[in-house]
Amino acid sequence: MPKPTNVSFPRGKSAQAKADDQVMATNSSSIVSKRSVERLYHPNEPHFFRYFVPKPQRRAPLINRGYWLRLRVIDVLVRDFLHDAKKRGRRAVVVNLGCGSDVLPWQCLTRYPEESKRVLFVDVDFPDLIEHKRQTVLNTPELVGAFTGLKGPGETVKPVVLQTDQYVQIGCDLRDLVTFRKGLDAVLRAELAECEFIFVAEVSITYMETEGADRVIQWASTLGNAEFILLEQILPDGEDHPFASTMLNHFQKLNTPLKSVKTYATITDQHTRFLNHGWPSVRVWTLWQAWADETFLPADERRRLDEIEPFDEWEEFALFGSHYCVVHARTEIEGTTTYNPPPAVPKTDGIPIKEVPLQFDPCPGQKGQRRFAAAMQLSSDRPKEQPVLLNVLGLGIKTRLQSCDLFSYGVEPGSEATFAFRGGIGPAARMCHSLTDLGSVGVLLAGGRGSPSTPVKDCWLFDRSLRAWRRTDDLPVPLYRHSVVALGESGMALLVGGRGEKDLFEGALLYHPEAGWVDCQVAGERPEATYGAVLACVGASRAGYFAGIYTGGIKDGLIADQLLRWELDISDVKKPSIRFTSMQVKGVDNEQIARWLFGRFGATCLQHSEGFFLLGGVTRDHLLSRADEVLSFAVSTDELIITKRVLGQCAQSGVPVPRPLLAGHSAISLPDGSITIVGGGATCFSMGTFWNGGIYTLRFAESDRNETAASQLASRWTFERAVDIVPGEQVTPTRTIPQVNGEKARITPIPNIKLQSPDEFLKILREGRPVVFKGLDLGSCVSSWTLDYLESKIGTDRKVVIHEAATQAMDFNSKNFRYVTTDFGDFARRAQRGDKLYLRALSQDKPSEKPTVLADDYPEIAADFVLPPQLSSVKERLFSSVLRLSGPVNMWLHYDVMANVYCQIGGSKRMVLFPPADVEYFSFAPGASSSSVDVFSTLGTPELAATHPHVAELGPGDVLFLPALWLHTAMPTSSVSIAVNVFFRDLDNTSYAPGRDVYGNRDLGAYEKGRQDIARIANSFSKLPAEVREFYLLRLADELRSKARS
Repeated sequence: MPKPTNVSFPRGKSAQAKADDQVMATNSSSIVSKRSVERLYHPNEPHFFRYFVPKPQRRAPLINRGYWLRLRVIDVLVRDFLHDAKKRGRRAVVVNLGCGSDVLPWQCLTRYPEESKRVLFVDVDFPDLIEHKRQTVLNTPELVGAFTGLKGPGETVKPVVLQTDQYVQIGCDLRDLVTFRKGLDAVLRAELAECEFIFVAEVSITYMETEGADRVIQWASTLGNAEFILLEQILPDGEDHPFASTMLNHFQKLNTPLKSVKTYATITDQHTRFLNHGWPSVRVWTLWQAWADETFLPADERRRLDEIEPFDEWEEFALFGSHYCVVHARTEIEGTTTYNPPPAVPKTDGIPIKEVPLQFDPCPGQKGQRRFAAAMQLSSDRPKEQPVLLNVLGLGIKTRLQSCDLFSYGVEPGSEATFAFRGGIGPAARMCHSLTDLGSVGVLLAGGRGSPSTPVKDCWLFDRSLRAWRRTDDLPVPLYRHSVVALGESGMALLVGGRGEKDLFEGALLYHPEAGWVDCQVAGERPEATYGAVLACVGASRAGYFAGIYTGGIKDGLIADQLLRWELDISDVKKPSIRFTSMQVKGVDNEQIARWLFGRFGATCLQHSEGFFLLGGVTRDHLLSRADEVLSFAVSTDELIITKRVLGQCAQSGVPVPRPLLAGHSAISLPDGSITIVGGGATCFSMGTFWNGGIYTLRFAESDRNETAASQLASRWTFERAVDIVPGEQVTPTRTIPQVNGEKARITPIPNIKLQSPDEFLKILREGRPVVFKGLDLGSCVSSWTLDYLESKIGTDRKVVIHEAATQAMDFNSKNFRYVTTDFGDFARRAQRGDKLYLRALSQDKPSEKPTVLADDYPEIAADFVLPPQLSSVKERLFSSVLRLSGPVNMWLHYDVMANVYCQIGGSKRMVLFPPADVEYFSFAPGASSSSVDVFSTLGTPELAATHPHVAELGPGDVLFLPALWLHTAMPTSSVSIAVNVFFRDLDNTSYAPGRDVYGNRDLGAYEKGRQDIARIANSFSKLPAEVREFYLLRLADELRSKARS
C-alpha cells in the first residue's frame, strides 16, 4: 500500500491562507473516523479510505454511528440521483464541494456499477489538499485503476489537476466561482448544458463566510437540472444549549469557526435559505429525523447495526443528530417542480410556562462529575435534619466509578465535613442502574451495566439507619435502563422493561422485600418492549391495586410512541398481574404534541406535591427546547393532564447560571418541595464532553415559604467528598461461563474401583480425585431402608425441617424453596407421591449449633448403617454423618470445605462434579459456597464449554468419595433417593476456622483471614482517586491470580 504524500505548506502565509490551512486540517480527523466506519460497518466491501489513513484507529461507538449516518444519508441521496438520471438517459455529474479525502467516486462505482456508467465524479477542494489527494490516487493502483482515459501532464487545463473519463480533480478555492466554472467548462465543454448535476457539501461550505457559501448555493442552481445535498451544523435551541456551546467552542479552538450556523440556525432557516437562492424544491431533515426516516434506512437494517457494535449512547446520538441537518434541494427536472413545505417543528406555545428560581451551586474543579448515576437522600445527624444527598456509582471522566458523591446542604464551603458516612461494602461499579426509595425497607439499587453488552442482575438495599449496603435478591435476568418505581409506602416496587445482553425485557416484575422479584402476569395487550422509559406510580387505586403511567423508551433504535396507564393487582403478591391501557391527554390542543412531549428516553420522573415532574431526556425527531425540558402533569383515572412547563430562571444575584444539560443526570424531590439535579452531561460527538459543573435546584413556592432571604443565601449545596464503595462481589455477568468456540464441555466419567484396604483409601485421599467405590459393605440399610421402614423406626410424628421447592432445580441463593417444619410421616407420604421435597437431617438438640451425627440424632436406624473397615480413617476423623432424603429435586451447585463420602442407600442419583479450579466460572459470591448456575440444564450446551465436569451414576450400595472443594450438584434418577453423607476432616485441625460450623462448609481460616486482609488492602487505597485505586487493586488482583496459578 503506498504511503500518502505529506502536505507541506510554505511559510509566510497570509492570515486568510493560514485560516484555510486550518480548514483543510479538519479533513485529517474526519477521514480517520470514516476509516473506522469503513472497517467496522462495511467489512465485505473494498476499503478505499485505507489508502488515505495508513494507521487506522477504532473510534468510539458514538462517533462510528454518527459518521455512518452522515455517510449513509449522502450515499442514499446520491444513489437515488444516479438512478433517476440513468432512467432519464442523461449524463450525471457528481460534484463533491470541499471533498477532502472522501472516496465517494470509488464507493459509487463499487456499489452502483450500472448507475455509475457515464457518470463523471468531480472532486473540488483547495489546491494544496487536492494536490495531496492527486498524488495518493496516482500512486495507488487500486484507486487510479478504477478509471480509464487518464490524461498525462500538460493535457489538463488548470484548475483541473487530474482528469480521466470518469473522475476529475479541480484544485480551486470555492470563493472563486469563476475559476471553478472554468474547470467545469474545461472538462465538460459542450456537454455542460446536457448534464444533470448533484452537488455534495458535507460540512465544507459552512467554513466559508456566509455570503460566499450562499453564492455557491445560488450559482449551483443556475446549471439547469441540478440537485444539492448540504450537510452541516445547526443550532436548534440556540447557542447556549450545552451541546451547541461545546460544538462552537470546539471549532473556535481549532480556528475553524462555523460561519453560517448562526445565520441558518434551524431546519426552517435552511429551508428558507435554499428557496431564496434558486432551489424551488427543498427538503430538510435533522440527522436525528433522518435516522428514523425509511428514506434512509429501513427498520430491519437499523436493528442490525447493534449486531455490529453494542450501542447505548442514545442521548448523545440524539443530541448530535439534532445539531446536524441535511438539505436535499432540486431545481426543475424536465419542467416539473415539487414544492415541499417547511419542516414541521412541534409548537408547545399553548401550554402555560411557570418560571421558578434555578439555584446553581458549583462544585470545585472536576468534583461531582458523573453521568448515568442514581441519587438518593440520606438521613442526617445534623440539627434540623438538613438534607444530605448521595449520587451513586455511574460514569466518571475516564471510567465507571466505584464510589458515590456526597453533597450537604447548608454547610459553608471549605468547612470541615461532619456527616459520618463510609461507603463500606456494596455494589460494584456500574452505570444505568436504578435506585428506588422504599421507605423503611431501604433504598433499592437494581441492575445496571458495565459495557452495553454486559448487563448485571445483582441488587442491593441501602439501610439508612445503618448507612450500609446489603445484598438482596438478584433480578431474574440481567438488565439496565429498566424503569422502577416505588408502590406508595408499601415497601414494594414495580419494574417494567429494560435491556439485557441481547434482547429487551418484555415483562414486569414486582419487588417484595421477602419474596424478592416476582414475575407479573400481563393481562390483556402487552406494551411495546422498550428500555429507558418513564414509569410513575399515582398510588393505590383501590385495595390491593396500584396504578400509574408508562411512556416512551427506545425499541429498535427509535423512541416508542406509547402513552399508557398501568394497573397492578397485588392482592396475591405471589401471583401479581398488571394491565396496560392507552391514555387520553388534556391540557394541550394537539394530542400528537403531548405524545411527543411524553415520548422520552432517559428522562427522570418525580412525584411532587404539585403532581409529577418530567425532567430532561431526549424525544423523537426534535430536540427538546429549554422551555419544554421540564414538564408538570397530573394523572386522573384514565387521563393525563399537562398543567405547565417549568422554566428555571437562569440567574442568581445578577450572575448568569450556566444552563444544565438534562441528560445522564440524577434528580430527587426533597421534602421542602424543591427538586435537586446532580451530575449529568454528555459526550458531544467528537467535539468534547460537557459536564454539569454543579448542583441545580428548582425552587418552588413551597420550598421557599419558610426561608428568609438571608437563610436562602446561606442554604447552598456543597460537595463534601467522594466516598468509595468496596465491591461486595464481582459484577455478575450475563454469562457466568465463557463460551469456547461453540463446543460443549468434555465429560469425564468418575472411575469405579473396588477398594481393598485403608491404605489404598489414604492414597486416594492424597491424590484428591473423586472415585466411586463399588461392593463395600454398608450394613443392612441397603436392603432395608425404604421410606415406610424409616417412618416405622423414626416415628410418624418426629418433627423434621424440609425444603419445599416450587421447581425441580433448587437455588440456595435465590431461595426458590421454603423451609417447612412437618412430621416425618407427612414428609414420607408426600415424597412418595412425587412432591418436590428434600430433607437434610439436622442435629436434634441444637440444629443451629451442632453438626448432625446419625448415631446421636437417629439412633433408631444408626445400627443399620456401618462404615466398612476400608474407610476406617473416615470414622477416625468424623465430623458429621447426614441422612439425606429427597424427592424429584436437584441439589444446587456448591462445594464443601471438608472431604466426604456420599453413600447411596436407596434409589439412584446422578452426581456432577467440577474440580476446584473451575470455581471462577460459576460466579460464587465472596464468602459464599453456593452458585446459582443450573448445571443440569446447561451441561450439554456451549455455556459450560470451559469447565471440566466429572459424572457418576450412583445406585444402592455405591459410595462416592468427594474431595474437599470439588464443586458438585446432584439429581435423583429415581422417584425417591436415600443416602448418608459422611464428612471428615482431611486437613490438620488448625487449618479450619475456629467457631461454629454446622454443615461442614465453613471456609478455611486462611480464606476468612484473607478476605479481611483484602478489605484492609482496599481501605488503604480509599483516599486515592477512584481511577488510581482501581488501577492498583487490579494490579494486585493480577498478582494474586498469578500466585494461584503457579
